[in-house]
Amino acid sequence: MEWKRKLQKKQIVLNAVKTLSGRAIEAGQFRFEITEVDAAGNAITNGYTGSAVKSEAEEERSMGNFIIKENGLSIAFGVRKNQVVELLDFSTETESKTALSLRDIPHPILEVQLTGTSTRAMHGYKHNMEGASLDFRYEYHEFKEYRDGRELLIHMKTGYALEAVYHMRFYNDVPVTRIWADLTNNGSEDVGLEYVSSFIYQRICGNGKTAYYDKTDIYVPHNSWASEAQWIRHDSADLNLSGMTVDGFNLPGFGNNRFWYGSSSSWSTCEYLPMGFAADRETGELYCFEIESSGQWHAEYGSGDGKCLYLALSGPTEREHGWWKNLKPGDTFTTVPAAFGVVKGGASEATAALTRYRRAIRRKNQDDEKLNVVFNDYMNCLMGDPTEEKEHAIMKKAADLGCEYYCLDCGWYDDGFWWNRVGEWKESEQRFPNGLKSVCDYAKSLGMKMGLWLEIEVMGITCQLAKDLPDDWFICRHGKRHKDNGRYLLDFRNPNVRAYCRGVVDRLIRHYGVEYFKVDYNVTMGFGSDLNSDSCSDAIMEHYQYLHQWYENLFRDYPDLVIENCGSGAQRMDYGMLSLLSLQSTSDQTDAVHNAYIAANVASAVTPEQAGMWVFPYKTDEEHVIWNMVNGLLLRPYISGMVWDMDEPAMNLMREGIDLYKSIRGHIRNGVPFFPLGFGHVRDEVLAYGIQDADTDIAYLSVFAPKTDYAEIPLPENMKNANVSVLYPGDGRCEYFCEDGVLKIRFPQKTAARLFQLKLR
Repeated sequence: MEWKRKLQKKQIVLNAVKTLSGRAIEAGQFRFEITEVDAAGNAITNGYTGSAVKSEAEEERSMGNFIIKENGLSIAFGVRKNQVVELLDFSTETESKTALSLRDIPHPILEVQLTGTSTRAMHGYKHNMEGASLDFRYEYHEFKEYRDGRELLIHMKTGYALEAVYHMRFYNDVPVTRIWADLTNNGSEDVGLEYVSSFIYQRICGNGKTAYYDKTDIYVPHNSWASEAQWIRHDSADLNLSGMTVDGFNLPGFGNNRFWYGSSSSWSTCEYLPMGFAADRETGELYCFEIESSGQWHAEYGSGDGKCLYLALSGPTEREHGWWKNLKPGDTFTTVPAAFGVVKGGASEATAALTRYRRAIRRKNQDDEKLNVVFNDYMNCLMGDPTEEKEHAIMKKAADLGCEYYCLDCGWYDDGFWWNRVGEWKESEQRFPNGLKSVCDYAKSLGMKMGLWLEIEVMGITCQLAKDLPDDWFICRHGKRHKDNGRYLLDFRNPNVRAYCRGVVDRLIRHYGVEYFKVDYNVTMGFGSDLNSDSCSDAIMEHYQYLHQWYENLFRDYPDLVIENCGSGAQRMDYGMLSLLSLQSTSDQTDAVHNAYIAANVASAVTPEQAGMWVFPYKTDEEHVIWNMVNGLLLRPYISGMVWDMDEPAMNLMREGIDLYKSIRGHIRNGVPFFPLGFGHVRDEVLAYGIQDADTDIAYLSVFAPKTDYAEIPLPENMKNANVSVLYPGDGRCEYFCEDGVLKIRFPQKTAARLFQLKLR
């Protein structure tokens, strides 16, 4: 049951005290006492130790501070005399802090740019000096308690009836928080929004003695069709986020330099994943973040007041996307959520933290508990040319392999080339002379649940229904429907669109018995729609708000329905979608060897149990089959390929792999990823990716050697004395041994892969 503990307004009291937990406080220390009241009105006093006694100038600026210590994090907020709230510290609890204080230049927790307001200073294109940010003044803060954590809410007001609530949600045992903000117009006039931050922190890599520009690495996750989750590490100086001191004066102090990346349309991950890392080489702290937007988003690093590096996260912006929102009296705007956390360690520790966070925020569903094995008839299989006869033959193979779901992919709704005619979602009588239902029933008779491919948000430009519908069903600009690669894009802001799409899904579930949908999205909205919108970009944002609600309503009525998120593979691989949908197609890559470069990294972007990875043999060569299987065994394998052409030894290897997956999938569901060689790169000769289940002291390690026949893998410290064995294939087929904590492997040939089990001693 939810309850609140509310801080009495203006009751932050800064008192010097002599003891803390029965110990004398060292000279120059003080204790913050924050008076709160519980639900019954009883006073509660929480004490926190602060840093050195404030200078006279600091006292002049400060009203008080409050510190939260949660899940290994130490988060400090400061409130100025003018009641502007700042985020002073967000770091690991064990890291010794550089003295925290309110700086001469305010760094508010919310950056807001309103139409008609000036920015605060010279800023270039940066988003750390927005004009209305200092107008938001602290009123009070409160906590909401939940079974799985708690939420901090900081309430702020302006002098012109615009109010804000800053949310920071904590999850038990997870060093990552979820942050968003609500802006409400309680006035009588419209307010134009041009930028609102989801989260900004102006002290990245701010601990230790070394300046940030001499010790910061920034990891950028590039993403592309068939080349997903490819990370590049940059020294911050290489991104021009550098500094120089001459005669005590910091030259870049108010510099306009920044580094940013993001999404420009309705494919959220077309060029980059909406996440990133920043590593402090001195303290060993690594900051991690993600933005949970299915459309446009913006991540920005920049120099602040010459002493700090800031990170600003948001959805669409006017400066980069042409976004503008007219906030009418009584309306509330909510930013897209962002996640932010910090750990000690490297990419493995940060990914582990994000994995736990992603499991905490997503919709609870049986599929992510069971990790069902899916056969899909597309990749290196039918490739969008299904017929009743072909499906029957492949379904027999899939059932024999032990698959639990069968997904009939694209092409089932049209006689010939179907790309431009999608949208009515009625079966082709030519392809299925006995009806599609008979094919669905046949899959069920073999013990598999039936799935179908849909691209529910589009209609082909030659689809007759699309010709008969009004323009307001579609994304439009300049009086014309937007067309992308032979498709119109449906606008989910229109309730008639949502009703039509729901009717399609209801019919396929109720008439055909479909229990799984692969929902694809192969085109984009471009800049958005200017029809019935404040801005083209705002139409994209609202489309996704309604799409997410549509999915929520669908799962309310069909709680066991499984939906795979696909967007030409992984062009929409974000936790706006994946907080709702149980599976993610991670690529359209058709080459098995190159697929390993994705398989080795993609758990950085998606929890392993949600990361659908193709297992699609197209040769009978046994090492080729093994490679395919190892690609998927520590993720969620999508079985496909030319199974009708596989000989018995190859089929046996596939069957063995699927049986093995079923025996270890509980560890995958509970485990966290680790990367003993760091993230893989397409030039690497060896790749390694593992899962560790801390509850059972068992780890699994996939090792790929695409360009060699030998690999050396330095094991993580806690695995150096592990008992190592080859798990797949069961007969080993390679030589290996451990020496000084390094796993050394000699494969039988160049381009080979193996799955190892590590039992920790």
